[in-house]
Amino acid sequence: MKHLGLILTILLSLSLLSSPAAAGNAGEVLDFARHLFDQGDWFRAVTEAKRFLFLAPQDPRRHEAHLLMGRAHFEAGQFEPAMADFSLVVRQTDRPELAAQALLDQGSVLERYRGLNEAILYYQDLAEGSDLPHGQDAEVRNIARMRMGWLLMKEGRFDEARSSFGAVSPDHKLGSAARSLAEKTYEAEHLDYKSPRTAGTLSAVLPGAGQLYVGRPTDAALAFGLNAAFLWGAIESYQDENWAAFAVLGVMEITWYGGNIYNAVNGAHRHNQDQRDRLIQRLQKEYGLTVGVTSTSQGPALALGFRF
Repeated sequence: MKHLGLILTILLSLSLLSSPAAAGNAGEVLDFARHLFDQGDWFRAVTEAKRFLFLAPQDPRRHEAHLLMGRAHFEAGQFEPAMADFSLVVRQTDRPELAAQALLDQGSVLERYRGLNEAILYYQDLAEGSDLPHGQDAEVRNIARMRMGWLLMKEGRFDEARSSFGAVSPDHKLGSAARSLAEKTYEAEHLDYKSPRTAGTLSAVLPGAGQLYVGRPTDAALAFGLNAAFLWGAIESYQDENWAAFAVLGVMEITWYGGNIYNAVNGAHRHNQDQRDRLIQRLQKEYGLTVGVTSTSQGPALALGFRF
């Protein structure tokens, strides 16, 4: 009798969990998880999504819950759990539109977690891949090409960025913006770039000249002053036959001289990166680019939009 009572209790619990009322309560839990996500309460959103999955493990909305968990983990900086959640959504076939969103979300994780080069390779695989969610292949490919174009521009790979933008289908909602951005890559190639080799050569001839060339007058004055001071001190020590001081000052002058050249070359690279970053920021404002998560009636969705 004791075992019979336990069995009846288990059966009653299972019937309650599978009842319409339990399913309705589970739906409210998922709605609450979405609300917490919208409020930026990432960890509680994950907890509530897990509670939904416990209450309704076979609910058709379980894939939405996993997608929400992945995005909450992503926003919280927990990239490994995010990738695991997204992978669950990618593998399912019941909701191909959610699988497509999860594929693109994985690209966002790679951008922040693994770096731009790995993300570029990932988007390239999506753009060229054939095993994409049913009915979502064109959408995934076009968004991947657009996102890859932006990353290539950030890396200064303008020819590749132009090809990526140009590969976006003309009849896609992003087609017009992609064609315009392809033209902008020519502007990016002709920004006020500084040659690192020229900067290094100038500073080798005259310490500080390379820094002045890249627009850093304070660094130029510091490089010239320090090198001049150590050189003058080394010459004075040599003339006074103070060999110990000459050796110390000579080593320090060589060190500062080499550092002056390195600083000039690095300054040119930083100047060029600043030029690209400003262009990217301007284009983002001009085209109204938004990349992130937005709420829809079906739950959170990846937003990639442009103002036309």
